[in-house]
Amino acid sequence: MQLNGTSVVDRNNRPTVLQKVGLRAFFINDGVYVDPYDISAVTIFDKSANFTPSTILDDNLIASGIDASIVRMNYAPSGDMSPSNYNPDTDITSTSGVYRVKEGEYIVVLDGTQDISGVYNLHGSSVLVPNSASAVKDYIDVWTVMLAEGSTYQSLINDFHLYDDTFFVVTEPLLLTASNKLINKHVTLGSKENIKIATEVTINNKTIDSSVENLFRDSAVVSPQIKIEKLNEGTETLPAHVEVSGFSDTSALIDVTSDNTMVLNFDTTTLATHPNVADFGGLVGQYRITAKYTLLNELIVTPPLYFTLS
Repeated sequence: MQLNGTSVVDRNNRPTVLQKVGLRAFFINDGVYVDPYDISAVTIFDKSANFTPSTILDDNLIASGIDASIVRMNYAPSGDMSPSNYNPDTDITSTSGVYRVKEGEYIVVLDGTQDISGVYNLHGSSVLVPNSASAVKDYIDVWTVMLAEGSTYQSLINDFHLYDDTFFVVTEPLLLTASNKLINKHVTLGSKENIKIATEVTINNKTIDSSVENLFRDSAVVSPQIKIEKLNEGTETLPAHVEVSGFSDTSALIDVTSDNTMVLNFDTTTLATHPNVADFGGLVGQYRITAKYTLLNELIVTPPLYFTLS
């Protein structure tokens, strides 16, 4: 994913210790994404040393007696949590903050490419903590949040793993085959639905070990883009296909899950005011999707995938 024009690796995409790792958290209430009222801090600990919450929590909060020496990194939100404030090339304050991507979605960046620090400021302390999440192991990220105004702060715990690297050596060129499947076959007009394109990667070399193939099952899709078009059938007065969104429109909006599924939120409520709506021949009907992405040294363009809007 991109954060202010900088590529960061999602926690689920086999991040290494020497990458910019995006640790995202999604806050959901009653089935919808919501912003918490306040985020106090995001604190990283070793998972092995804190396997149960009781080792670091007291009354569902990071305990006041925690020694700052076991904190691997700490992030504190600024007054403006806009992603536009993230600039890893300036100073450490721009790499040790909490950023709001969109409603209900927040991110911190664990940057293994440079020396960064964060101020551990819970319970009135103010200790500068250098990033020491630099070993290959499991970690937990503890989000201390107030979910609603007037409620109490609580700690929510996620986990992630940092890998040594994703380098491997083979003795012949890899022969890769990618197949894609559109999960959504029907979309309802007026909905905002995640369009999901699953990707299956197969290595055709007979001599390649299955462990290498497993690597490509995880996070092989790079730089995905998706084009959506409205199709017009049985008419000679309208174009056969009309662009709804182009490849360049979606490149910064697509998520890729750990199993190589591309996800794009399709907001059908905006179709009625689309600049090309006069050529749609009506909003309902058949649409087609084409995805393209990088797979190793290949640029893959999928065959057209179709869904019906009704």
